[in-house]
Amino acid sequence: MGRTVILDNGHGGMINNVYQTPGKRSPNWSKGVLYEGMFNRWVVNRVIEQLDRKKIPYYHISPEYTDVTLETRSIRADKIYESNQNVWILSIHANAGGGTGIEGFTTIGRTSSDGIGDVVLRNLESDMIGSSMRFDWSDGDRDKEQDFYILRKPKAPAFLIECGFMDHPIDYNNLWDEVYISALVDSLVKSILEVYNS
Repeated sequence: MGRTVILDNGHGGMINNVYQTPGKRSPNWSKGVLYEGMFNRWVVNRVIEQLDRKKIPYYHISPEYTDVTLETRSIRADKIYESNQNVWILSIHANAGGGTGIEGFTTIGRTSSDGIGDVVLRNLESDMIGSSMRFDWSDGDRDKEQDFYILRKPKAPAFLIECGFMDHPIDYNNLWDEVYISALVDSLVKSILEVYNS
């Protein structure tokens, strides 16, 4: 069996039409407010459907619609790692803060996450035609490096993908768009299979 993905959708979802996380949302533009935790679940749920159909195993550490804390998600990932060290974490997010495009993060320094992250970003680059890619080639690969909690705290290698900027007009429209989401999910599933089969 190959390296199995641990799926993580960051932030809370919607319960009775009430968003469960302060902030983490787009401006109220033409399609309404895009809530990050809601978008993250759209992506993870579609990834899960494809993996189920392909009979590829996975774990999911944040299935609730409440906002599961980073500490809880890390503890859950570590419990999985204790029984199966051949795993990796894929944390799904949408970005904000004045940029545009897709970017991915690993922890600082050279780790096993770098190779996994480069698989994901390489496939996104080839699959998401016309989308802006925000790469950092300074250390020889595409990912950026940050000590985000979900990257540095769990024992398993982890990769965090930002699927676009909610506060950029083009990205905002992409994040609502069925064609964009389908291409994104298909690419992520391709990478999950590639890592699993490698």
